[in-house]
Amino acid sequence: MRTDILDIQAFYDSPLGAAARGFIAGRLEEAWGDVSRCRVAGFGYTAPYMPIFKKTERSLCLIPEGMGYVSDLRGCASCLTADLFWPLPDASMDRILIVHGLEEAAAPRRLMREVWRVLADDGRLIIVAPHRRGPWAMIESTPFSAGRPWSRTQLSRLLKGAMFTPAAWTSALYFPPLDYSFMIRASGAWERAGHHLWSALAGVTLVEAVKEIAMPVSGTKADVLNPARMLRPAGLQGNTRASSSSSLGQDKD
Repeated sequence: MRTDILDIQAFYDSPLGAAARGFIAGRLEEAWGDVSRCRVAGFGYTAPYMPIFKKTERSLCLIPEGMGYVSDLRGCASCLTADLFWPLPDASMDRILIVHGLEEAAAPRRLMREVWRVLADDGRLIIVAPHRRGPWAMIESTPFSAGRPWSRTQLSRLLKGAMFTPAAWTSALYFPPLDYSFMIRASGAWERAGHHLWSALAGVTLVEAVKEIAMPVSGTKADVLNPARMLRPAGLQGNTRASSSSSLGQDKD
């Protein structure tokens, strides 16, 4: 059971949600920079973050079918999708962003295998997940408290099991998830101090990962499902790529 999309949308429309969006978006911009020649897909509820990628070759918000649907996603082209059957061709996206998509997934590893299928061989994936020890995962006033929170060790194990290599880590949301005006006004100071001093208390973890192309010598086999067939959109024939360099950061654990 996923959090209703209307509840998530209401959170981001609040002052607390707007502040959270600003700090997470800042980390994403640092990581990916210019994506004007990229095809970008978001899975979960990524509409608040897609405007920073508005100059992309193509962008699409994939909404898990259990979340519900709203027609107005602030100009982001969107569609409902099953976790394990994305309506996209193989290797068709240069960048994939997951926010509010992993923590309530029924089969996280199989979801990651579907991400692997859709991501281009030289593409980049960023997952934004609630931090297991952070207050945002514990106080039930935000969508980041829903589902399963993740530690860096758990995320790393999940990614490696789905043939991804974690390339960079960072964190965000060091201020308490309290919708008080004085707290939100001070959130910038909390964020600056927390990033340098209290990384273990961050509200969310961001991990950037790249695909492993070679098959592993050993390991547990994952179930691979045939994707749903669809016509290839006109804008997906391009073969241009942006730089694969990352500046997401390398925070201490």
